[in-house]
Amino acid sequence: MSNSTPRVVIASLALATIAATLFVGASGSAPTAKGAPYPLTTCPVSGEALDKNSVALVIEDSTNPLNDGREIRFCCPNCIAKFNAEPQKFLPAIDAAIIEQQRPFYPLTKCVVMTDDDLPLPGSPDSDKLREIVVLNDLVRLCCPGCIKKVKKDPAKFVATVEAAVMAAQKKTYALTTCPVSGEALDADSAEIVLGERLVRLCCGGCAKKALQDPAAIYAKLDAGTTKTAPTAPTKPAAPATTTK
Repeated sequence: MSNSTPRVVIASLALATIAATLFVGASGSAPTAKGAPYPLTTCPVSGEALDKNSVALVIEDSTNPLNDGREIRFCCPNCIAKFNAEPQKFLPAIDAAIIEQQRPFYPLTKCVVMTDDDLPLPGSPDSDKLREIVVLNDLVRLCCPGCIKKVKKDPAKFVATVEAAVMAAQKKTYALTTCPVSGEALDADSAEIVLGERLVRLCCGGCAKKALQDPAAIYAKLDAGTTKTAPTAPTKPAAPATTTK
């Protein structure tokens, strides 16, 4: 992310309407959120638990496609102001928390860019080359630093590849038989989304929109309903690799 102040918009997640605009682009339009919703359950500034009344910041940074359009949620507008004053103070911790949260569910053992190359394992000669980056709130694991540049050229393409792998891997062990939003029974035509590297099956598209508003509630129901064997995660690195922007 650049050192310039990100342009953001505050929106009420409960009402899904724009409450106020702090900074907008030259065209006067508010930035549009891209990718996955913010997956963490606490405010990155205050540490307070987030709920449906939390507020969202959308980063607008054309110099870094990994963050351009990325949503971050806060407990209140005051915390957005603190983040906006020093984004680089908070972003590394946010990224580290997302990586730690999503790593156990990451479905690929090969690099998402160099698809024939295995991801380096701890103790291997190439273990120092492993990179774990956050792309619009989704973990992407790479075989080497050089692949980061390729992801930046088309972030959506590589996130879509990871999400397709999540769906394929987790369908086999998906335990819920009812929609985690409506409670209605799931069937063969159920909607499917990926939320924080986790498959979520829903009864309809309307429930998908509601699920995106409150990821924490969905995670809790997935965890409570997991009775089948969880998906096997790739071997955990000895330590999280440094996130390169």
